[in-house]
Amino acid sequence: MDKLDFIQVQRHINILNVAYQLSLEITDNSGPEIKAICPFCRI
Repeated sequence: MDKLDFIQVQRHINILNVAYQLSLEITDNSGPEIKAICPFCRI
């Protein structure tokens, strides 16, 4: 994937929407970083 392609995707897709669609549990949404529970590491 070309860097310009990545920038275009980043402009059009909100990562929070993707996380909610995948039913990821968001643990921290304050500031510039978003933290979620890894679906593969759950016990």
